[in-house]
Amino acid sequence: HPDHTDSSFTDSYQSQKIIFTKDDIKTNDFHIYSILSSHSGDEFLASNTNYIMVFEVDGLRIAHMGDVGQTKLTEEQLKELGNIDIAFMQFENGYSDMTLENEKGFNIIQQLNPKVVIPTHFSDKAIPVIESKYGKITEYDNILQISKEDVPEKPLTFYHITNTHKYH
Repeated sequence: HPDHTDSSFTDSYQSQKIIFTKDDIKTNDFHIYSILSSHSGDEFLASNTNYIMVFEVDGLRIAHMGDVGQTKLTEEQLKELGNIDIAFMQFENGYSDMTLENEKGFNIIQQLNPKVVIPTHFSDKAIPVIESKYGKITEYDNILQISKEDVPEKPLTFYHITNTHKYH
């Protein structure tokens, strides 16, 4: 969706892309693949699709959960995801019927159990809820550089990356 990409950046280069479909890209340096999920609710309908993107690069497994709106991940999805080091996950999104009260985002992230969680859709009121559940959120200004060696041992460590930079 447009709120997860910067089209000025993605349109600036020519390469193979996965655009809202189940696909798989492998090179010598990385592997990217998508996993079908539901945008809202637990039914997998053509009109209600979301794709979870998994990136394997430099020894890291990174998942961008997109606008997943399920109440929980399926066993098949968990198998396809595997052990995730870093997950980008939403916690509030009206389009996915994900709220702090129904805790869908917290339930999914508990199932996934990544080492690092980077919240995407969330409001300021979510910060104290996240911190009460998982501890202080570490903030990074626009860029987080992380290697396999930098990944914390403790799962569910939250990082927030500010988003003030735009590509031109």
